[in-house]
Amino acid sequence: MQYTTEALVEILSNHAAWLKGEGGKRANLVVADLSRANLHGAYLRLANLRRAILIDADLVLANLRDANLHYALLTDANLTGANLSDADLSDADLSLTKLRGANLTRAILHGADLTGADLTGADLTRATGVVDLGCPDGWRAVGWWKDGEPWVRVGCRTMSLADARDYWAEKDNRREVMAALDYFEAVAAVRAENPKTEAA
Repeated sequence: MQYTTEALVEILSNHAAWLKGEGGKRANLVVADLSRANLHGAYLRLANLRRAILIDADLVLANLRDANLHYALLTDANLTGANLSDADLSDADLSLTKLRGANLTRAILHGADLTGADLTGADLTRATGVVDLGCPDGWRAVGWWKDGEPWVRVGCRTMSLADARDYWAEKDNRREVMAALDYFEAVAAVRAENPKTEAA
C-alpha cells in the first residue's frame, strides 16, 4: 500500500500521541510501500514496519528504536545517524543501505543482507547476527551470515569469508585484515554450534 505525504504526516502525528499516552494510534505500516519517502528525522519508535518497502527512503536521523523491521526492504535507504537500537531487522534487506553513524545497539540482524551496506561509524554494540571486526588497517570491517555462510565487508569490499581470505592472503600490508578474518572465522565456528550467541 502506498501513502501520500499527508497520510504519512497523520500516521506520524497519531503515533507520537500514542507514544505519549495521549490517545492516537501506533504506526502500523506492515507491507507499506514507502519507497523514496521523506522520513528524515521521523519519530517511529516501536512502529510496525514489518515487510515495509523502504527502497531509497530518507530515514536520516530517524528514531526507529524498538521498531519491527523484520523482512523490510531497505535497499539504498539512507539511515545515516538513525537510531535503530533494539530494532528487529532480522531477514531485512539492507544491501547498499547507508548506515553511517547509525545506532544499532542490541539490534537483531539475524539473516539480514548487509551486502554493500555502509556501516562507517555505526555502533553495533551487542547487536546479534553480526560481528563488529573493528577497523583493521583503517577500514571498517563487519561479518555476518548470508544464506548460512559467513560474509564480510572490509572497507568497500563485500565477499564471502573464503573469497576474502583468498583476496587478502598474499598482501603483506593487510595483516590486520587477515587477523580480523581469523577472528570472524573463529566466531563463525562458535555460532555454527550455538547460533543464539550474541555478537562480540
